[in-house]
Amino acid sequence: MKNVKRFIKFWSPPIVYVILIHWLSSMERPFAIDVYAYNFDKVLHFIEYSILGFLLIRGISGSNDNISFKKALIMTFIIGTFCGFTDELHQAVVPGRYATFADFTFDSIGVFAGAVMFSVAQKRGMIYGKNTAV
Repeated sequence: MKNVKRFIKFWSPPIVYVILIHWLSSMERPFAIDVYAYNFDKVLHFIEYSILGFLLIRGISGSNDNISFKKALIMTFIIGTFCGFTDELHQAVVPGRYATFADFTFDSIGVFAGAVMFSVAQKRGMIYGKNTAV
């Protein structure tokens, strides 16, 4: 039962967040403003996937006490970029939306940045647990 609670605590946020990302991607125009002006959509991709990277590394490190930062970062990057890739594939078939390599690139950079932000926050004692990277 303890493992189930731990799984729910650490993995519910990234799972719900990925569902939210894909739900928003299924809409032709999820925002009332023109996010494509001035490449603002790239900023949104970066922010969106930074949050995902933060949540993923939290889930990975929180559910496994013995994982190294390097391994958690690699796992976060693989899972996060896979989510970005599937999101872009999904957008390719949604009317009014399109997939681009640039969006995928900003998704990937965002995942990495979010994971690093988690590590920095944890080292500074801003996040639960030990004062180590992960």
